[in-house]
Amino acid sequence: MADYDFPPSLLEAQRAYDAADARVQEVTDALPSSMAVLSGEAEISMEQRQALADARAERLHRLAVLYHDAWWDAVEDQRAARLQLQEAAKARGAH
Repeated sequence: MADYDFPPSLLEAQRAYDAADARVQEVTDALPSSMAVLSGEAEISMEQRQALADARAERLHRLAVLYHDAWWDAVEDQRAARLQLQEAAKARGAH
């Protein structure tokens, strides 16, 4: 597997996507369970629906920024590069 030299902007885009993905999970975790909603024991408020829609829209935007970078055009094995980028972003973000 090749080692890739990722531009800083791509690493930052990956970290921004990771943060947006974590936000979606945070909002989702705060929602009542589907069983409680289906049984009528709980409801999802309009504010919660909007927070989830906003978080998902931000995550989608970050994904578009991440994978529409021209850097990807020169990469043959994009799957391997994506995995390495994810690891590199985590490693650099921890320091």
